[in-house]
Amino acid sequence: MSAMRQIVLVGLSGVGKSSVGAALSERLGWPLLDTDDLITEREGRTPAQLIVSGGEAAFRRIEERVVVETARRAPAVIATGGGAFLSARARRALGEQGFLCHLDATPQVIAERLREAPGASDRPLLGADIERRLLELEEERRPYYQHADAWIPVQASTPDEAASRILVLWSERSGAALADERRRDRLGAQAPARAPTAVVDTVSERYPVWVGPGELERLPDRLRMLGLGGRVLVISDSEVIALHGRQVAQVLDDAGIAGASYIVPAGERSKQLPVAAELYAWLAEQRAERTDAVLALGGGMTGDLAGYVASTYLRGLPLVQLPTSLLAMTDASVGGKVAVDLPQGKNLVGAFHQPRGVIADTATLATLPRRALVEGFAEVIKHGLILDTALLAELERSAADLAGGTADASLLASIIGRSVRAKALIVSSDPHESGLRAVLNYGHTIGHGVEAAGGYEQFLHGEAVAVGMVGAARIAERMGLLDPGDSRRHEQILRAFGLPVACPGIDPEAVLGAMRYDKKIVSGAQRFVLLESPGRTVVRDDVPARLVDDVVRGLASGTAT
Repeated sequence: MSAMRQIVLVGLSGVGKSSVGAALSERLGWPLLDTDDLITEREGRTPAQLIVSGGEAAFRRIEERVVVETARRAPAVIATGGGAFLSARARRALGEQGFLCHLDATPQVIAERLREAPGASDRPLLGADIERRLLELEEERRPYYQHADAWIPVQASTPDEAASRILVLWSERSGAALADERRRDRLGAQAPARAPTAVVDTVSERYPVWVGPGELERLPDRLRMLGLGGRVLVISDSEVIALHGRQVAQVLDDAGIAGASYIVPAGERSKQLPVAAELYAWLAEQRAERTDAVLALGGGMTGDLAGYVASTYLRGLPLVQLPTSLLAMTDASVGGKVAVDLPQGKNLVGAFHQPRGVIADTATLATLPRRALVEGFAEVIKHGLILDTALLAELERSAADLAGGTADASLLASIIGRSVRAKALIVSSDPHESGLRAVLNYGHTIGHGVEAAGGYEQFLHGEAVAVGMVGAARIAERMGLLDPGDSRRHEQILRAFGLPVACPGIDPEAVLGAMRYDKKIVSGAQRFVLLESPGRTVVRDDVPARLVDDVVRGLASGTAT
């Protein structure tokens, strides 16, 4: 199939469409057509001036006409205004011969770029509180942007890096997009079809994440959307299968989908090589084929174990994650990291095996014990601290309802969805943890040590990560990186959710010993993800051993250091 003769960039104002477009233009030798510049040439006034003088509605009519005219020009790289993609007529016109790329980053990162850019004040729709307004625009416009042909995370990418990614995707995918007869009708619909909550796109692999109540009832439809037509091989644990196994079996039976299931004992101790060997034997008995899909129904342990087995049996079986815990929904199920534990440490034997899709039914969270629900919020809080300050602020406002299990379904789904999108942004940028993805390990260096020292029973994973984040904040504060107020903010929000901020009774020597087996050690140096402020991370391998020792001992004694 031939590639499209246009590349179209859409996304929020300030996300970098013009700079990425310039890089693409230079690489391809195609003209860069910036619709904001074309409007200025045609009307003799900038978009900002037109909005101020005539109002946004009048400007959008002008913008639509210019976009439709521009879409007829090829070859070209087209950079659109932030709101241009809201017009059904403009979307359809751009999709006629354009490969549509959604550039995405968090509102905080975009706001920082806008404040540093020349002419930052020339954006009347953003107002004084840029970050808050970008958050509002993101909620309004994301359903439209998600119908682009490619999702391009630019959270930490240079324009040249983003351009390189786009060119690979354009070469590989634009022919199929051009041949999809239904695509233009979808783009031209007045109201965009409901899209997945998030998409992970690593260039080599792309998969949807659905989050919301009732998703298990939609399981057969979701499997068909993922192109999975073989048998399903469900792996679950004894507690989860008792709660949700009948529902899953019924919806699969009603849809005529054949399969089988294997149940492992609940708890982290099942995430070991001997249990994986049992699962290999079961798959062999079932005569599993590469067209069959492994469904991981349960929490993070089940997802890790089933994913590891799926990644290695027959050199890889399709995997679908059905997370039933908050921790699994927001962390373990998204990103493709699968593993089992060794006596020396957690997740030491594993692989990267991206799922075909993630189907997270938030209604299953109602069956969780409060402690299990609360521990999951540690990872959500982590995403707020390292990536999304708007999410962090919402967590602080709604802590009582969320932690108490009394939050309404829409708020819960919104919080989880935002957390998942934050992780998807990082995973898509760095699928094999070679750089940016390291920030997702915030709190895990000490946290994994605490978890291991407690025999994986005294502290749940999220609880240990909460303690680890407090430790990381104290290290950053003592190194002069983090303001004391931001360090205290860690403890305040964790306490508001009922999460631990210390680990009294844990042997600090055992914690430090377990940390020596940490996967993040490079050339013998322990790497720590630290904060300079919420939303600003740095990875350091020069943290003094004495400081780490002091902080760990302070956490174990239950005191500040």
